[in-house]
Amino acid sequence: MGRKKGFNKEKISLIITVLSRHPEGIWIRALADECKLAPNTVRHYIQGALNPLIIDTSLGRSEKPHLRVVRLKPYVLQRLSEGKNIAQILRMLKAIEEIDQ
Repeated sequence: MGRKKGFNKEKISLIITVLSRHPEGIWIRALADECKLAPNTVRHYIQGALNPLIIDTSLGRSEKPHLRVVRLKPYVLQRLSEGKNIAQILRMLKAIEEIDQ
């Protein structure tokens, strides 16, 4: 049977939960350790499904940064504190992106 295509909703939820506990930001490797996921898996999710929700700050060269700190956008933190779920936040961000184009 194998693995289903696409992103795993449980991993997305886990990464966002950990990021919400660190509003000031967290290193990718520390985020992976707290989530008990591989750093490459966390990078894949941050560059893919979570990209609209994340502020990614890289220090060092652009092709291979020395340090990457990621954090949730203030809008996402505000919506999470209001009790919104991830699916509702993603729908709202997609609508905003469509309006901007």
